[in-house]
Amino acid sequence: MKEIELKSVKHWHDLLEKYRSNVFKYRGQSDKDWKLIPKAGREIISKSNDETIFIQWKRRAKFYLKNQNLNDWELLSIAQHTGLPTRLLDWSHSPLVALFFCCSENLEKDGAVFIYPADKYILTENKSPFTLKSEIIFFQPTTSNDRLANQYGYFSIHNNPKNEFNSKSKYGELEKIIIPKKLKKDLIVMLNQYGINYLSLFPDLDGLAKHLSWFYQSQDSKGTLEYE
Repeated sequence: MKEIELKSVKHWHDLLEKYRSNVFKYRGQSDKDWKLIPKAGREIISKSNDETIFIQWKRRAKFYLKNQNLNDWELLSIAQHTGLPTRLLDWSHSPLVALFFCCSENLEKDGAVFIYPADKYILTENKSPFTLKSEIIFFQPTTSNDRLANQYGYFSIHNNPKNEFNSKSKYGELEKIIIPKKLKKDLIVMLNQYGINYLSLFPDLDGLAKHLSWFYQSQDSKGTLEYE
């Protein structure tokens, strides 16, 4: 896996010139040392069967998803975005969204944006998410969930959630941009100027509260936000 360390805010724009193709998918992690493993495959969760957890969630979630005729792929996507440990790993079609998730937390740690030229997709209506033979494959959720839509969301689904993502495709291999902790605050200010913030990515009351908290905590003594 190729690694590049970001040098400045301007360097980010220079790097993006390389990734203009629609094949690229992006994932931001606020700690560069975290592995690319779905939540269901991480040590604390891996003793349980994620399909069993999902079945229990689905049974009880019907109360909150009234009058919605959703298939298991749509339900699994919603479960992932509401915190359930699943075999899905979040990606985005937007590098700016991935950069936001990299920089919005763990400000004391270097983060990373992963870039992958995906070449394997699945039409989700025809198969169960728990019977796939491919080790890792991508899909675009079709649910009307506002968060997924605003985050330009894609998922990789892992037939064994304990396995780390480190795939190659016919278009190339996984790449990793290291985001130094010293640049995180400046990058978040830049992203806000582009309309990428908690409110745009989480268009609900939680997102509004987080955005306003960040905005007023980040202003300088003159009431402005600046980056170098």
